[in-house]
Amino acid sequence: MPNTEPYKGPDSLANYNYAEFTAENFEPLMRFEQGPPPGSLLRDFSFISLDSGESVSMQEICRRHPLSVFEFGSVT
Repeated sequence: MPNTEPYKGPDSLANYNYAEFTAENFEPLMRFEQGPPPGSLLRDFSFISLDSGESVSMQEICRRHPLSVFEFGSVT
């Protein structure tokens, strides 16, 4: 059964550091059902470009590269 509780902030990150990489350890942290559905519009936000060190918005990247793929998160 998927975890439907909202993310509780940095304190719950301590649960991410587990001794063994097994499904029962990482599945409770997976919240795919809380993310935007495929094909939905991207909310704009800015981040620091690793190439230039400048602030870049997600919409600017999409304008420059219309076929961009963004992936956030990690299971490892």
